[in-house]
Amino acid sequence: MKNSIPHLLIPAAIAALVLAANPVRAQDNGASPPPGSSARSVLPGEAVPLPEVQTSGDVSYVSGGIPYEQLPAFHAARSQFPLNIEVYERDGNRNAFTAEADVRVINAKTGDVVLETKTEGPYLWAKVPPGQYKVETTLNGKVKESRVSVSSSRTARTIIVFPDGTTD
Repeated sequence: MKNSIPHLLIPAAIAALVLAANPVRAQDNGASPPPGSSARSVLPGEAVPLPEVQTSGDVSYVSGGIPYEQLPAFHAARSQFPLNIEVYERDGNRNAFTAEADVRVINAKTGDVVLETKTEGPYLWAKVPPGQYKVETTLNGKVKESRVSVSSSRTARTIIVFPDGTTD
């Protein structure tokens, strides 16, 4: 029994090292929620890679962020995708992870839908050409829209937050 405490500390030490190497930037709007017991589905300290990149038309994208241990992979890949979409649901005074939101990325100039998919977690990173886009996100029948400008020189990010109780 006396050896069980050090074994419990090893996963915590590994997680601390991973987070120190890939810091999560704090945001005023609380966009990146802390891990909760429901967000964990792998062994403590287990690294989870980025999901497989998918393609729809001319757009490559990846979606996920659940389990929480997958977040370092998403943060590391952020700059490889010109458009980063984050979808959350308000939970009290913080933003909580979501999944299965319908997302449509529409070219604002032509009205063409360049990507239509369902999220597999709070993150959807997409390789879209530079331009102006409207992002329509639907979660449990509620729709939110945002506009985003994608350039070739930096990653564009849009954060969609649905009201508390959207998925209840």
